[in-house]
Amino acid sequence: MSDMIHDEVFALVDAIYNDVYDQPIDDHIKKTLLTAAKYLDAGKMPAQVIAAKTMNGIFIWTMDGHNPLGSANGDRINRLMRLARSGGYKWTTAGVGDLRVQF
Repeated sequence: MSDMIHDEVFALVDAIYNDVYDQPIDDHIKKTLLTAAKYLDAGKMPAQVIAAKTMNGIFIWTMDGHNPLGSANGDRINRLMRLARSGGYKWTTAGVGDLRVQF
């Protein structure tokens, strides 16, 4: 199960990055996606944690409306949120949506 989650998180991060790498969005979003890919490749952190940190890192930079990512990427980020809550990973009381949990 964890390999499936890992592969899906990687596919989502990769799809979002490939969609935005040449777009005029804040570089922090691109850096968040690259950091997520690096951590997924290293395998030192559960994929659910990486999914949470990635979506929260993106949320921080898109909340002001100046970095629209489009509906396809919105769907991918929503999928990351669901994956972050899956697999039996135990979160602290702060929860997966706590914006302090980010790269």
